[in-house]
Amino acid sequence: MHRFIVSKVFTVCWCVFFWALSVEIGAPRAGELEAPLEIGSQREIFVDRYLIDQLDGCHLQLHRPQPAEIVLRHDRPWEKRLHYALNVHYDGQRYRMYYSANNLLCYAESWDGIHFIKPQLGLVELDGSRENNLVGTTGGQPIVDQTMPLPEVFLDRRPGVSAEERFKAYSLIHEDRSGATMGGWVSKNGWSYRAVQQQPLLQADVRGAYDGWDTMFWSEAENCYVTYFRYRYFKPVADDVGIRAVARMTSKDFFHWSRVTPMHFDDRGPEPPHHIYNNQTEPYFRAPHIYLATPARLMEGRRALTGKQVEAANFDITYESSGGREHLYRDIADTVLFSTRAATTGYDLTFKEALVRPGLGSQNWVNRSNFSVRGIVPTGDREMSIYVNRHAQQKSCHVQRYRIRLDGFASLHAPFAGGEMITKPLTFAGKALELNYATSAAGSLRVEIQDAVGNPLPGYGLGDSENVVGDNVERVVHWNNKSDLQMLAGHPIRLRFVLQDADLYALRFRP
Repeated sequence: MHRFIVSKVFTVCWCVFFWALSVEIGAPRAGELEAPLEIGSQREIFVDRYLIDQLDGCHLQLHRPQPAEIVLRHDRPWEKRLHYALNVHYDGQRYRMYYSANNLLCYAESWDGIHFIKPQLGLVELDGSRENNLVGTTGGQPIVDQTMPLPEVFLDRRPGVSAEERFKAYSLIHEDRSGATMGGWVSKNGWSYRAVQQQPLLQADVRGAYDGWDTMFWSEAENCYVTYFRYRYFKPVADDVGIRAVARMTSKDFFHWSRVTPMHFDDRGPEPPHHIYNNQTEPYFRAPHIYLATPARLMEGRRALTGKQVEAANFDITYESSGGREHLYRDIADTVLFSTRAATTGYDLTFKEALVRPGLGSQNWVNRSNFSVRGIVPTGDREMSIYVNRHAQQKSCHVQRYRIRLDGFASLHAPFAGGEMITKPLTFAGKALELNYATSAAGSLRVEIQDAVGNPLPGYGLGDSENVVGDNVERVVHWNNKSDLQMLAGHPIRLRFVLQDADLYALRFRP
């Protein structure tokens, strides 16, 4: 009975506290208090400064994925040239990878994201045989003419989508200086497709649109289909070359699409700092309101190989018909990390450094190498993977897996000297604060909960916080041995993190 009365008194005191706070603050006035961010129970990762109001001694740090296994080589007779892997999907059971061989679309699958097999699909006839893994139409033909860019495939995650149309493909079927026309296909199994309609799926009225390496997906956050595609941005002055940039369109039903909206790059507007050869933009599977992009940053005319290295390279001579032998090594590229948020039209370029460098070996310093495969997929309880095309245009070309911790592309990092971060005012829904973090043996992390103007809340000050030490993907924070935050839900608060030799990768309020 005594505990019950104390609990009721405590609850009443909190209600009075928040009522008094709201009376004191009143409606926000210009220059006083901005409207709080409404983050609900969604996970926030530190790929941008969206949550951050103040930094002292901390900074956002990029973490590079670590190279792992080679998962795909060209080892079949019809793979005389393995161009690139295009995309990979995980449906909760199986990993599906689509790749190019001799400008035909091929399929490989895996149960662990590491060991891929190439099943004989028995669909498309090639050199008198159907014993291959070629993707095609229900009639046994390649989806598009081999002179066109290969189709891009995506797993449609829209709630209620028909099982007969779970996989969708789209590809360029016509282009001219006024824009591009796209065709669409659907499939039940991911390799046998039928045209979704006789007329074109969509039209993009910008030059150079849909020239390959484009993305499309169902957005849970926007409740619509979204596509990001490459086009040529031309400056408002006389310029007939342009730079490869990115635009987007949306659709509620997959058939009727919005007008083209160019994506902006920080304060540069629609002109990117370098050629963006592919955008590889998709919702991050642990925070679908945040779209992560791992585009290829193409440095045209930037040569890395010496004459002797060129002579020693095992180039596939079939490529030399396009642009001569110099075409094989005149450009270089790496993979970078961009982010954007649902329903916005700008990429955040917080990190200018490469996410995946070309690395050791002259084989990776050639034209069109180091392009990432579209898709960031979980490959373990604490790990996710991306895949990268290596040794492009050579007989040794392959796809390599790169591994990284969950949410681990970037972090809020503090050195041994320590630092802190205070968030913008925010409201949440849930009952406990969960962190993805890592410290050294000597490092630590503590959390203070403040009101919207920066005053520590009673019982949730820095001195009440546990000293969080270790390395965990999902750990709940306690104050005075208690973690329940339900009474704070819906009220504007700030979070203050004090770190020493530590990284904070993500946070969320558990629903």
